[in-house]
Amino acid sequence: MFAEDAGKNIARDILAKRMQKEWSQAQAAEACEMSERAYGEIERGNSDSHLIALSKICKGLEMTLNERVAEPVEEAAC
Repeated sequence: MFAEDAGKNIARDILAKRMQKEWSQAQAAEACEMSERAYGEIERGNSDSHLIALSKICKGLEMTLNERVAEPVEEAAC
């Protein structure tokens, strides 16, 4: 249960960060050096958040994994 909740929290934070930047998923995926499909799956919480993918996302969105574990980003108003 903890891992599932953590994955959903990370997905929520990734979405919130992208919305703060006012980026499309395509723009975020490009910044993260990954396919739009893979990025979208992770952002929706439909994919395991592998460390390599998370590392790319954090680099592309200019955030740290520590930052995601320590404090949540304000939720996006979607």
